[in-house]
Amino acid sequence: MFMRDEKEVVYQHIRKLSLPYTIIDVGAWHQVSFPTLPSGRVDYASFFRPNTTIHAGGEKPTILTDLRDIGHYVARIVDDERTLNQYVYTCSDVLSENEIFSMIEEMSSERIERTHVSAEEIRASIERIETSLKVEPSNIPLRLSLVPLQYNFSKFVRGDNEPVYAKYLGYLDARELYPDFKPRRFSEFLGELLQGKAEPVYVDNGLFQQLQQGMRESGVAY
Repeated sequence: MFMRDEKEVVYQHIRKLSLPYTIIDVGAWHQVSFPTLPSGRVDYASFFRPNTTIHAGGEKPTILTDLRDIGHYVARIVDDERTLNQYVYTCSDVLSENEIFSMIEEMSSERIERTHVSAEEIRASIERIETSLKVEPSNIPLRLSLVPLQYNFSKFVRGDNEPVYAKYLGYLDARELYPDFKPRRFSEFLGELLQGKAEPVYVDNGLFQQLQQGMRESGVAY
């Protein structure tokens, strides 16, 4: 993932300078982790429309955090001596795509017609865009279209966003550090979403409009 690679350059430079640090990962936001419904009732809050794709079988569990809880987590994490020079991950739920689709179907009483994309198809799309970027290295929308593909490959094929892998890498679990903090559960977010109360993300964000443009031009489906 080129975005993660760029972050790693910063992390390595911090260590080179022997600066104190705390690295916080939040998994996937609730606000970008739900599918759209046939009725269109949640389209108002969805960055990708339609969004009915199951990736690589949909069985990989992934860490989820509500965007509104991140500030609360960060305030506690950075003020905690236990997190000095450590990696920490936040989490409210650990759900697979199949579980998420089933949850919103049950809560909405609607049935989603799923589109299935295999691991091989995701990999092929990544390779195709990387090849195109060798010809058009300054094509920003095309480069940005790699982002969701690489994230999907990371989450749903490799399983990089699972708690067990975070533990293996040495991450501290914010749930264990702060058992008194009750994050917003994904089911709570879905309830707000279905009531029309969710806040859309990336509204009028030029960078993400370019991402959408790149996905359209390259024929990439989220």
